[in-house]
Amino acid sequence: MDHKDDKTSKSIHNEDYEVLSIQVRPDLYRAFRRCVWMTVHETGMSILDIHNKMIEELLSRREC
Repeated sequence: MDHKDDKTSKSIHNEDYEVLSIQVRPDLYRAFRRCVWMTVHETGMSILDIHNKMIEELLSRREC
């Protein structure tokens, strides 16, 4: 996501978000995108909400 997209996301949702940039293997990238896409269609949640939920679950499991 470039800086322009980040500004658009903030204005659409009226909340502040930070960009989290990580580097992963191509197979993990594809699996993550597929998982997010499936969750969007199953739940109707926004992509940003799903990203936040996934990070919250990861941090909770790691007790961070």
